[in-house]
Amino acid sequence: MYNKNNVFFKIINKEISASIVYEDETVIAFNDINPKSKVHILVVTKGLYTDFSDFVQNASVKEIQKFNQSLNNVIQQLKLDKTGYRLISNMGTDAKQEVFHFHVHILGGEPLNAM
Repeated sequence: MYNKNNVFFKIINKEISASIVYEDETVIAFNDINPKSKVHILVVTKGLYTDFSDFVQNASVKEIQKFNQSLNNVIQQLKLDKTGYRLISNMGTDAKQEVFHFHVHILGGEPLNAM
């Protein structure tokens, strides 16, 4: 069950400030406060989904498509499509998901270590 008492919900609703790099009707994207690379952006759906599985099982096809288009818009805006990037979405405690609101990390802007 989705809990509205999380930092991403508060950022979406402008209760907490963030360094926003992109926003549209479906997503908000902002700099991670603890970056793991030169560019580390969080792309957060404005829908109330806890993780990737919740999102793909319960969002509409249109909402999923729009999220992916917006994610790509952020990548292009930052010109990461020219040099490369990594997408990460942690799901659950074993993956160390810290905020239970579906989001994708974009890492790039420099050569990344192999995983």
